[in-house]
Amino acid sequence: MAKEQVFFALADFLIPAHGKMPKFSDVCAYADVEKSLDFRIDLKEGFARAIATDPSTGAEAHLEKINKQDGEAFSAITTIAIATYYMNPRVRELIGYPGQENVQYDSKATQIYLTNGSLGHVIARGRKYRPTPGL
Repeated sequence: MAKEQVFFALADFLIPAHGKMPKFSDVCAYADVEKSLDFRIDLKEGFARAIATDPSTGAEAHLEKINKQDGEAFSAITTIAIATYYMNPRVRELIGYPGQENVQYDSKATQIYLTNGSLGHVIARGRKYRPTPGL
């Protein structure tokens, strides 16, 4: 079984279709996975170990085996699957997340939290100070 097929079998188990949300392989290509790995090069070795094994026992059993025998590989494959999925434009649209936005901020303007009373309970409780030991 090719590494792409192994990964998609595991990713589709981790992120199955549910309601309006598609399964992993319906929205993500392996090129997207490789792009995620380029951002998280620290996960490449563990990821490679996770998909280099034979998942003939089924995705769930295979993931359980990886989790027990190689926690780093399990963490790598789950992190990459989740990150790749939630960075997909269609998925972000379905969950209502537009991505990062450029919000204008005037550093000289009085911020609303200073005038709307939300800091009142902090001011009312008084100062809390604990000296740093040894200083």
